Amino acid sequence: MTLKDDIQAVLTQANIDAGVAVWHIESGEQTDVNGDVPYPMASTFKIPILATVFTQIKEGKLSLETRYKLTTEVKSPGSGILPYFQEGLEPTLLDMLTLMIIISDNTATDMIVDILGGPDVVESYMHQLGLTNIYFKMNCKDLIAELFPPEIRNLSPEEIEAWSATNDVVRDGRVFSLMPDNDIATANDMNKLLHMIYTGELFDGELRETALGILFKQQFNVRMTRFFPPSVKVAHKTGTIGGIRNDSGIIYINDDTHVILTLFVEWDAVNVWDKPEAELKRIFEVETAMGRIGLLVLEAYQ
Repeated sequence: MTLKDDIQAVLTQANIDAGVAVWHIESGEQTDVNGDVPYPMASTFKIPILATVFTQIKEGKLSLETRYKLTTEVKSPGSGILPYFQEGLEPTLLDMLTLMIIISDNTATDMIVDILGGPDVVESYMHQLGLTNIYFKMNCKDLIAELFPPEIRNLSPEEIEAWSATNDVVRDGRVFSLMPDNDIATANDMNKLLHMIYTGELFDGELRETALGILFKQQFNVRMTRFFPPSVKVAHKTGTIGGIRNDSGIIYINDDTHVILTLFVEWDAVNVWDKPEAELKRIFEVETAMGRIGLLVLEAYQ
């Protein structure tokens, strides 16, 4: 069986729909399953944001050391720690990029998107690079708002979190759309972006090392990296929203072997949202399948 066959077998066994793309950098060999099919990016859209910021730093438009003030207005629900900090805190751009990637801080992300000039700036840059299957329409606050009824959307992050504990989110709305009105991408285009970052095509030298260094500090390591030995480093970003579980990054198998892997996964969350034990079991199954695919890729190129 080929690597593609093995990946498809894992997806079938786990009963999940996924876009998977594999790119062995040194040989140029590529493999994919649904690699050109769009999927919601969830927080993997923070990779295009990272690339846009570092490009603007290279162009002299931004600096990693500039500080920006945290305000109540920009605080976003969902993942992260900045919503719980007092207004007036002034993290550097580097601080915010680090928070955005390693713990997927939504408030840091939205602050950065505002600094850039909005989602359109990121999307336009992706399309300028030829990555025309990457669409970025909503920042974190707007994306998460689409999960809730209109009367809930203007509550504070804490109030939204409390509401979510006893109510299901909207599961058939814009957040899960595969159309360009959502934050979507194909696995192949996300791999192309990571390849541009790795090779220094977008920015090189210290900027490249800093960007990759942030991705190496990722704190969520239970998906593609689930079964990796400690010796294998991975520069990656995860994404989660509703029934979406994503992971995208560069696997440093050894000094001479590097593989880019993107996993965009959709699963049947709607069937278990109100059954905590069943939901946890299903999440375990989905993330284990992602780990098995990661291990297949690792073993294929070791």
